[in-house]
Order: sequence, then structure tokens, then C-alpha cells
Amino acid sequence: MKRLLPTIIFLMLLGLTASAQDIITTKNGDDIQAKVLEVTSTELKYKKHSNLDGPTYTIKKSDVLIVRYENGEKEVFKDTPKDNTYKPNTKQGVREGMRYSEYKNLYDKSMYVHQPGDPYSPSWAGIASFLLPGLGQCVADEWGRGTLFFLANLGLGIGSYITSYGMIHYREPYKTNNTYYFLAITAVRLAVDIWSITDAVKIAKIKNMYNQDMRGQRTALLEYGISPSLTFAPDINNSLTPVTGISVTLSF
Repeated sequence: MKRLLPTIIFLMLLGLTASAQDIITTKNGDDIQAKVLEVTSTELKYKKHSNLDGPTYTIKKSDVLIVRYENGEKEVFKDTPKDNTYKPNTKQGVREGMRYSEYKNLYDKSMYVHQPGDPYSPSWAGIASFLLPGLGQCVADEWGRGTLFFLANLGLGIGSYITSYGMIHYREPYKTNNTYYFLAITAVRLAVDIWSITDAVKIAKIKNMYNQDMRGQRTALLEYGISPSLTFAPDINNSLTPVTGISVTLSF
């Protein structure tokens, strides 16, 4: 009996030591036997229970599902809801369904930053107008503006042809006059072509900025959250086993 009592006491102390630990359950289902030291706004610091004198480990709170403390308390870590606020490209009020002419002066094209989902390519719009003035505007769905650039270039092209013909075949003073006209028309045509290229790039950028703002407004109307869930399900022995999962909520 005297030998049995110390053995019982030793086993009781061993059981208490074994249970005196924190259990960190991660979202991928791993259990970490640990001693939690500190919980910050973004991290959880702990030491491994098997080596309390060893190094301190850090894990992100976003990776932790639940912590079971040695005193029996539990702490469930919920994900921080997504911030649905967006930073618009303009401080002026814009709305769905606006035409380009209504919002073109509300944006600064130099502030454009490409985002996935932008419907127009400024580079391709510029290349298209370089190949054919007005085509870049049409690529950016501004057909009326593109048609004007095309007709202006066509008219100036006809004027260049006529004056170049007179410059070659006419006599003085008509030959000199046609030379002046040819040079003037060519300069105007070049300016229109450059304008067409820069305008196509500008349209694509501003339209993309407007579409970014519309996507931001639509996203702001969506509210959703992701949080861990803990339920109990019977196993083959008809005892309840904790089952972890993720709960998703979505509201419009």
C-alpha cells in the first residue's frame, strides 16, 4: 500500500501535466500542443508544449481556427470582414449608364492604373489609330468620334493628292502656290493623325477608370464574411466528435 500510493500520486501529477497545455487548431485541421504566450491583433505567439524552454513561434491569426486553453476556455478566431470601401478615380459623382461625353472631364488620364478586368487596351487603341486615324476610337466604342477623325484624315488626304498633282504638273505661279498648300495640308494632316492617336489612348484610359469606379460601387453593395464554425457529429461509437468548418455569409 505504501508503494502504491506514490505511484498513484505520480500518475495523477503526470495526467495533470499532460492536460496542462493549450491546443491551437489551424484552419487546415492541424492541432498544435502549445503554451500560448501572447495574442496580438494579427498574430499568435506560442511555445511548443514539448519544449517550453525552446524558441517562440508565431502564427497568423488568420490561419487559426480555435484555441483551447488549459483552463478549459475556448477562443474562436473569426476572419476580419473584407473592406468593401473603394477609392474612386474621381471625387465627382458618377453613376451607371453615363456616356463618355458626360464623364470625360471628370478623370485625369495620367492617374490611370491598369486593373484586371479593364475592358479597353490603351496600347492597342493607340496602335489602331496609328494604322488608321479614327480606328482606335472605334475600338474603344466611340464610333462617332472615330468617324470624324477618319473623315478628317480622308479629306486632308484628298487635299494632299490634289495639291501634289498641281505641284508637279502646273506652271508657275500655280506650282509654287500648290507647294505651299501641300505643305500646309500635310502639316495639318500629321497633327490630326497625332491627335487621333493620343485621343484614342485617352479614351481607353478614361473609360477604364470609369469602369473601375462602377465595379467599385457594385462591390461596395456586396457584404460578405467568412468565419470558422465548430459543430459536433456522431462517430462510429455514437460519441460526439468536434468537426471544424467555414461559414460564409453573403448579403446584397
